[in-house]
Amino acid sequence: MEPILKPETLEALTGGQILSGDPAALLLIDSVTAAIRSFCGWHVAPVVTETVTLDGTGGYHLNLPTGRLLDVTGLKIAGIAAPPESYDWSQSGMIQLRGGRFPARFRSVEVTMRHGYSLEEVPDVAQIIRQVVVNAAASPMGVLRENAGGVSIEYSTTGAGIAGGVSLLARDRAALAPYRIAGRIS
Repeated sequence: MEPILKPETLEALTGGQILSGDPAALLLIDSVTAAIRSFCGWHVAPVVTETVTLDGTGGYHLNLPTGRLLDVTGLKIAGIAAPPESYDWSQSGMIQLRGGRFPARFRSVEVTMRHGYSLEEVPDVAQIIRQVVVNAAASPMGVLRENAGGVSIEYSTTGAGIAGGVSLLARDRAALAPYRIAGRIS
C-alpha cells in the first residue's frame, strides 16, 4: 500500500535533516503510519480496492471497516453473489440488505469495496506522521535533556516526562478523530 507520507516528502519538510534513504526514518514512518491506522481502525489513505470477510450479525445491515466508502463492487453472502440491486451502502461505511437479513454466522459475508482518501485529501494526517517521526528521531534513545557546561538541550516530549519513541499525543488523536471509525474505543 502506498504510504501516506513519502520519505522524500519528509526529507523536504525537514530541510534534509532526515534523509529519505535512512532506514531508521523508513521504519519510523511505517511505525507511525501503523499507529495512526490502528487508532483510526482502518487504513485511511490511499484509496484502495479490497475484499474483506466479515461475520454476519443476523441483522439488516453491517458496518464495514472503513471511514469513507466510495463503492461496493461485490457482495457475497454465504458464498453466493448478491446482485447490486439487493443492497444499499453509505459513504460512512454501512451496507444494508433491501430484503432479508445477513446470516448470524462467522465469516459469512464477503464485501469487495473501494474506500479511503486520496493522499491529496489528507495533508493533516501526513503532517501528524511528520511531527511524530521528527519527535521520535530527535531523541532516539529517549533522552529528555542534555547539559554540557553552560549549554542545555531539551528534546520534544512524546508524553509526560517521555522523549522519543512512537506515540500519538492528545493533539494528534484529536486531529485524527474525524478519520476514526465510529464506535472505536481508545
